[in-house]
Amino acid sequence: MPRIQPFTKAGKGDVSTHVLVTSLEEVYEHAVSLLHDVVERPGRPGFRLATGSIHRARLSVALRPVGPSALAILIEELSRLGARVLLHLDTGLAISPSLGIGSVVLATAAIKGDGVSKTYAPMEVPAIPDYTLLRHIQQSLEIHDIKTVAGVVWSLDTFYLNEQLLEQGARLYGKIALALDMDTASLFTVSMSRRLMSASVLVIESSLPKGIERGSSYLEEESEELRKKVLDSIERLLRPLLEALALHMEKMKGIKLSSPRPGAGL
Repeated sequence: MPRIQPFTKAGKGDVSTHVLVTSLEEVYEHAVSLLHDVVERPGRPGFRLATGSIHRARLSVALRPVGPSALAILIEELSRLGARVLLHLDTGLAISPSLGIGSVVLATAAIKGDGVSKTYAPMEVPAIPDYTLLRHIQQSLEIHDIKTVAGVVWSLDTFYLNEQLLEQGARLYGKIALALDMDTASLFTVSMSRRLMSASVLVIESSLPKGIERGSSYLEEESEELRKKVLDSIERLLRPLLEALALHMEKMKGIKLSSPRPGAGL
């Protein structure tokens, strides 16, 4: 293994066991601002990594380019550097009419419509999170009165989709999937292949039933109201999610410390 990873430009000791992962600069910048004693490592274009502290827990935040291929690269390098828990926060397109702009989805599984997850494991292998981690995240958000919806998401390689593909997907998965994104299936599959714990949180930024196209909420001048709903939801999520990661780290340390030594009690 190279001493310095080629994309993150990070080395041993630069990464926490617990990492918040995103493709959104707004998420990255805000998350880093909530940490103390931050050390940042700018990687190759599109990749950024920062590590700092919150409640005495050392956490990392990682930014990567859009798309499952870049996510897989990031997961591989984080895994090599000692990361064990990945929390993904990004945006998605609502398939369910019950979801509004800014709604928060916790992915309980992902339909593998992308190429990366199929490369790492056969289609028969389900793309699922670590349910202990997912439940921990859900409970942490409930404590902060943040409403979430748990369910299946559908992952595809592309951000912009033609109407025919959307209509076909709605027919196939409309009764199964709550939302569509690019990355959750690859997150789960690559994480499982590297024996990492992962969970995915999506903030709805567009809606198929409501006719709000993907990317609309990123346009500050044309869709200021939509953008505000998405950013407000992200802002509400970030501190509770970082605190949830910090608490999870403490729980993992407690389990490790309390585990009996091999042969103890025999």
